[in-house]
Amino acid sequence: MTGDQRAGLQWITKSSQIRSARKEGIFSRGEHLLSWVSAGSGDESGPPVVGIVLRRGFKRAVDRNLVRRRLRGCIMGVRDLLEPGHVYLIECKPGAELVDYQKLVNEVESLISRVET
Repeated sequence: MTGDQRAGLQWITKSSQIRSARKEGIFSRGEHLLSWVSAGSGDESGPPVVGIVLRRGFKRAVDRNLVRRRLRGCIMGVRDLLEPGHVYLIECKPGAELVDYQKLVNEVESLISRVET
């Protein structure tokens, strides 16, 4: 995991971490996003760990990159809601590139606050 010290977050960078987050996390479904939240390794002093995954079906690289940037922005906007030591995986469905940014922020916020681990 690589850290972003300015944000106080660590980002998931390996596929094994993504598989682990899906296996151990509590699943929630939104209109355009899916999420898995888990307590991680139990290290409450560590920063939250966040991963962003895109489903297949995005036709253009421009759309995939737009959604990634938007989701990173959403995560940064709600990072105060992220619990230290927890793992958050957000998966985006095709079509999210057409959704208003504020709607995505609200959906991320809802998915994160919906699950209490």
